[in-house]
Amino acid sequence: MRWMLCAVALITSLSIPLGSVAQEYPTRGVRLIVPFPPGGATDVAARVVAEHLSKLWPHSVAVENRSGASGIIGTDAVARAAPDGYTILMGTLATNVMAHLLRDKVPYTPESFAPVIVLTSSPNILLANASIPVKTLPELVEFARRNPGKVKYGSSGIGLSGHLGVALFGSAAGVELIHVPYRGSAPSVQAFAAGEVELTLGLIPQALSAVRNTAGVRAIAIAAARRSPQFPDTPTFAELGYPDVQVYAINGLMVPAGTPRPIIDRIYRDSLKALEVAEIRDRFDKMGMEVSGASPEEFAKLMSAERQRWEPLIRRNNIREQ
Repeated sequence: MRWMLCAVALITSLSIPLGSVAQEYPTRGVRLIVPFPPGGATDVAARVVAEHLSKLWPHSVAVENRSGASGIIGTDAVARAAPDGYTILMGTLATNVMAHLLRDKVPYTPESFAPVIVLTSSPNILLANASIPVKTLPELVEFARRNPGKVKYGSSGIGLSGHLGVALFGSAAGVELIHVPYRGSAPSVQAFAAGEVELTLGLIPQALSAVRNTAGVRAIAIAAARRSPQFPDTPTFAELGYPDVQVYAINGLMVPAGTPRPIIDRIYRDSLKALEVAEIRDRFDKMGMEVSGASPEEFAKLMSAERQRWEPLIRRNNIREQ
């Protein structure tokens, strides 16, 4: 993606004058709020960075999982926190962009936060199981056209990437694919493995597990700008004629609006150092997570661009989250 930057290049060129506020920060422990349960990709990325910052700073960074309401509860807790740098949010597209498009009432606004850094992005990959006789994306399109309304895909919830990504593809291909939402990734994966739905769009770790552990599961196409090292033989949607079907899960740090810029710059600079560590980059690579390092300004532009990209699809299909 164009907004991605090489962390190594950034760290060598970065030159940010830090004021006395940032030089003293942090003078006590920092909380990093993850608005989802432990164990997921967002949580893992948060813990990796928190561990690194705890080594750089005189005080530790503690990860706190505050899940509920599709991430809104934990996100709102950060929006209400003092803008002093001691409460950081692990922000995502789901909580900071999609929530405002899918719900009538959200207790915070996009302006409630100041973006700090994009840490990672995780592409999604389309899988088909043995219950559908297709091996390639063109075969899937042809099958869906001959069987309108009969091809189902599962996701971990309404408005999440596994839902919207397939809806975007279906719209681009002119085929009707039936969405079946489940309450979380675990039941969604189980339903796909059991053949309740024919398709699913998931992150690389989920896809690797499904292909290795479930007979007949095939990777059809990856919703990314380039092929994945974990699936080198799986083409991108763009290669197959659907250049707009790019679906990433984005993880990045945010702080409450009004946080002093020197503190934002300090968090950005030191988080960027984590992305330069070979061991950390390798760990993210093995999880199918691409290292970013995008700046506060680039992070803000990304969020705005993603809202503009997804809003027409959501409005046109009247996608709402209860």
